[in-house]
Amino acid sequence: MDELLKVQQKKKKILLLFLSLMILAALILGGYFYKIQTKQAREQESLTATGTLEATRVMASFKVAGRMDALLVDEGARVKKGDLLATLEPKELQAKLSQAQGAHEAALAASQQASEAVPLTRQQVEATIAQCQAKVEQAAVKLRSAKQLYDRMVELHKAGAISDSQLEDATNNYDAAQQQQEEAKAALAQAEAARLQVEVSQAQYDAAVGQVNQAQGALEEAKAYLENSQLKAAMDGFITQKYLEQGEMLNAGTPVFEITDLEHTFVKVFISEKKIGRVHLGQQAEIRVLAFPDKVFKGKVVFVNNAGDFAVKKAVNEQNQHDIRSFEVKIDVPNQDLLLKVGMTATVRILEE
Repeated sequence: MDELLKVQQKKKKILLLFLSLMILAALILGGYFYKIQTKQAREQESLTATGTLEATRVMASFKVAGRMDALLVDEGARVKKGDLLATLEPKELQAKLSQAQGAHEAALAASQQASEAVPLTRQQVEATIAQCQAKVEQAAVKLRSAKQLYDRMVELHKAGAISDSQLEDATNNYDAAQQQQEEAKAALAQAEAARLQVEVSQAQYDAAVGQVNQAQGALEEAKAYLENSQLKAAMDGFITQKYLEQGEMLNAGTPVFEITDLEHTFVKVFISEKKIGRVHLGQQAEIRVLAFPDKVFKGKVVFVNNAGDFAVKKAVNEQNQHDIRSFEVKIDVPNQDLLLKVGMTATVRILEE
């Protein structure tokens, strides 16, 4: 009987122990799941999002077509804005520049000659006009004298004081004076008409100036083409891609290098419209990447898009619900030590006071 009682008591103890263990396990599991749920709730309420590390990139390309003459940098090289990266074969461009310089010099010479011709032509024309005017005046004086003599001879002939031959001589002299005056006037008119030659000369000079300007433009264009045969870096950064090799032909605009500003990376994330009111410019942020799980990178909000993007939650119906949209936020992440790589997945947590 005592043995049976002892067995029953032992069973009760074991059952009690088992129940205690079950209760303890339930409490532990309950606490664990509570912590997980609490953590998830905090994460859902926190300003946390995932994005991809990016950096400003530019494609370095020539403005003119040609054959690659030299590549002066390689992938991985660090470059500064204005550094010479590559050159094209310059022979054809140098020949075009020489042609443009020759045409410009010829146009300048023609312009100089035309400019000198304008005052010379004007001087010659005015001198001829002055001579013709003097002859007209002389012819007028001679005509008046011949007219007076003719009138007097007519009266004397009527009175029978002179012979017919004397009247004929006076008449011929008068006609000759008239003829000379007409010729002098015609010569003066022709000389004055020659003033048009001055206008023609001026027009030729203006045309020569236009040719000089045209030649100057062609010369500047040839210089620009020759200058554009040298490819220079448009910004500070690193050569992350090389697309061509020496000797290859290329068209204007064909990418030669990719330059990336690896020291100034950024992450673009999308924040729900429920949380976007808590985000502002200059706000600090923490960035984590899988490559460095124990390292926290510091960042700062530099852009908040005022226009909503895709919907993070679609409405089930149109009566009581509506779409919840997202807003793009850009976080600047300094990367002076170049630990961060473009394309890494980054988890961003925007800090709140």
